[in-house]
Amino acid sequence: MANIHQHVGRRDFLKRASAATALAGTPFAANLLALGAASAQPVSGYKALVCIFLNGGNDQSNTIVPMAGSAFDAYTRARQSIALPASQLISLSPQGYNGPGLGLNASLSSLKPLFDQGKVALLSNVGTLVTPITLAQWNAGTARIPNQLFSHEDQTGAWQTGIPDRVSASGWLGRIGDLTAGAFNPGSHVSIAISTAGNKVMQTGNSTIQYQITTAGAVRINAIYGPERWTYVAGPLRRLMTEPRTNVLEAELTKVASRAIDTENEVSTALASVSPLAPFPDTSIGRQLQIVARTIGARNALSQKRQIFFVEAGGYDTHDSLIPNHNNILKQLGDAMAAFYQATVTLGVGQDVTAFTASDFGRGLQGNGRGSDHGWGGHHFIMGGAVLGNRVYGSFPTVALKGPEDVGQGRLMPTTSVDEYAATLARWFGVADTDMATVLPNIGRFANRNLGFLA
Repeated sequence: MANIHQHVGRRDFLKRASAATALAGTPFAANLLALGAASAQPVSGYKALVCIFLNGGNDQSNTIVPMAGSAFDAYTRARQSIALPASQLISLSPQGYNGPGLGLNASLSSLKPLFDQGKVALLSNVGTLVTPITLAQWNAGTARIPNQLFSHEDQTGAWQTGIPDRVSASGWLGRIGDLTAGAFNPGSHVSIAISTAGNKVMQTGNSTIQYQITTAGAVRINAIYGPERWTYVAGPLRRLMTEPRTNVLEAELTKVASRAIDTENEVSTALASVSPLAPFPDTSIGRQLQIVARTIGARNALSQKRQIFFVEAGGYDTHDSLIPNHNNILKQLGDAMAAFYQATVTLGVGQDVTAFTASDFGRGLQGNGRGSDHGWGGHHFIMGGAVLGNRVYGSFPTVALKGPEDVGQGRLMPTTSVDEYAATLARWFGVADTDMATVLPNIGRFANRNLGFLA
């Protein structure tokens, strides 16, 4: 474990420095260096994880709302002008749930059938925790809490690294890639970790270097192909970028450039072989999930039995105009997720792909008159054929000011940790329990490594 946090050596520095350039592709060497050859579970069928990151901090209190009598009254008293009326809620009937009746924001109506069919589950009040804490510890000032709690940048980092009490250069999806790529994708030249949202620490491992694509597919270095009139430039430029060099830094850069060119050709060819999928919503999140679905469709051509994707949706920092803005982005989210699930069914991998949401933090129950401010714990969705859905996991909080989870202004102290959330996903993906501390260094502080939402 120590090597995750140690200063990188000269060879690692060269690898990471060159990977950070705009030419960075996906490493052939990653599969050779992956820890997974020794530690992942035996090779089996295909699986994919798809993280949908809601950038800005999703307002959980207007995503899932208690609908029953006094609970709904407490919600409306706390939220006042930003409370949703009952007419904008869709009643949920989760199995085995004994709390107050729950309503789903009607903008997420596309997810309701999937929830009812058991393909979507709700994980309630999950967030970054250093250790389990109580409200009494919080009030006494004795609780160990994440660094810079309520800060966008810091809490995004805490969610994505899975290590909220110190800085880490790697993320838990990247560390899952370290443990599984070598065992499951030994013949692939393409990274196990693929991002449609640029370079993210969540997918950065020690040997895993994420491959970045756009909604149009693989990124091509157009200047080396160019129209006919540019052929006199394209050839020399390609040679300049790829010919062997003796200088150590130059040699590493040419390796990266060659790899990027080869990988783009491979990915583009593989994507071209995928039959057209049903239309996705023409939104940012819809287009991102569409290219993820197409890349899943290309899994055999890419020689991949494991894939890890990261997509990102913005607009969730709802300090102002909460109801119209939040409803709009939730509709985009729900419609895109529903289309994505149907695409996985069409591709024959509905049981093998698990999508899940994450966010910087939840938001405070108490409104500011126009919107909601930064909070802590929040609710998240898990979707896929392997999901034991139509259920609420975790402990649903008391949605009232000064409730038992309220650390101030209706900011919820999480009752489930990101560690437990991530461990459940990692276990399903193929990480052995004995290696879970490599993925999540703090997991030993928490009681539950399997929340039960995946078969």
